[in-house]
Amino acid sequence: MSGTRPGRTSGVDLTMMYAVHRALRRDLGRLTAARRPDPDTFRAGWRLFTGYLTIHHVSEDESLWPVLRAKLVDKPEELAVLRAMEAEHTRLDQVLATVDAALDGEPGTPVPADLMADVSACLTDHLDHEEARALPMLEALLTAAEWQGFVAGQRRRVGLRGAPTFIPWLLDGVSDDERRSVLAVLPVPLRLVYGAFWRPRYERTSPWRRPAGAR
Repeated sequence: MSGTRPGRTSGVDLTMMYAVHRALRRDLGRLTAARRPDPDTFRAGWRLFTGYLTIHHVSEDESLWPVLRAKLVDKPEELAVLRAMEAEHTRLDQVLATVDAALDGEPGTPVPADLMADVSACLTDHLDHEEARALPMLEALLTAAEWQGFVAGQRRRVGLRGAPTFIPWLLDGVSDDERRSVLAVLPVPLRLVYGAFWRPRYERTSPWRRPAGAR
């Protein structure tokens, strides 16, 4: 998770933000498809999905929304957007907890369809709302140093041990153009390690691994 790419005039580079959102939307579809026919795959995929979703949202709650709020003290409409972001995070935590509780039940029992429908609706609506209203405010108002505070917090939560899974998870199933765009944000050594080691290992061990020979 890097920050601003060379040559940008804004202090905020949203490449990784959109990449995380894209990966979360992708996993929603996979989890819905795996819910009934493959409960073991669902459980493993759910752990990846909720782990990265939690990291992402805690980083926003601690490093983005408070910084923005301090800049919007005289702008009630924009402050209402921040309150909505926080309320949506709380609602998501609640629906995720209902799925966690269902997974604590009888092994092999599929998560009820209505619970996954709630997760999908809540997260999709939240991501759409954030991209439409909150991200433009971030891009317009945050300094490079403030944005880097968020970047550093999210990187710290992923951790050095988590990066070998996080980066290939982020890029799983994306187009070549999307992959190049995200990798351009990373330091060159990480790009090389990703291609040589992280991606092949992820493709062997991921709950969403594809048959040999598939892209």
